[in-house]
Amino acid sequence: MLRQLRRISDRHRHGHGPFAHLFMPYEGSDVIAIDCETTGLDSRHAELVSIAAVPVKQGRVLTSQALDIKLAAPDSLEGSSIRIHRLRPVDLDEGESVVATLEQLLDFIGNRPLVGWCVDFDVAMVNRYLRPLMGFDLPNPTIELSTLYQKKMRHWKPELEPDLHFDAMAAALQVPVMERHTARGDAVTAALMYLQLQKPVLN
Repeated sequence: MLRQLRRISDRHRHGHGPFAHLFMPYEGSDVIAIDCETTGLDSRHAELVSIAAVPVKQGRVLTSQALDIKLAAPDSLEGSSIRIHRLRPVDLDEGESVVATLEQLLDFIGNRPLVGWCVDFDVAMVNRYLRPLMGFDLPNPTIELSTLYQKKMRHWKPELEPDLHFDAMAAALQVPVMERHTARGDAVTAALMYLQLQKPVLN
């Protein structure tokens, strides 16, 4: 409810400005698979390290058109998160600023729906930077892969209790896991899972 009210308020304030197109209803069939790598799992305190967005159009994952951005190393980048995403401060020496990253991201995704595994976390991470800098949250519709997967599996294999972990979902959907725990790899894998979940029957 709070999110809906905030979205209505954002649309009222920004619906006629330079970002007006973001608040228009999307009428196409494309989606954007999105993934963020961060310094932690609490979106209230974690910081962005990298972000990737991959278009899915007409039944194809357009990896050649993917957006893949590494940000300048935040102060909170330390061992526990580095062991997961394997991005060290030296790997981020030429990383983008937050403002430049947000500008590129908004231009790239437009008003297309966002799909991902734990997509609310990724959106919350972006919004933590976006609202203070630009005055609004991402207005894009979101599609949670695990929810879509759970519904599909009830139809395809009702006798099974679905495992909603990322790797387990990919295996069940016969999707290769691409460069796990990189923003681009996880976004591509999410996009491939999304395509599998559009099929009427799982092969």
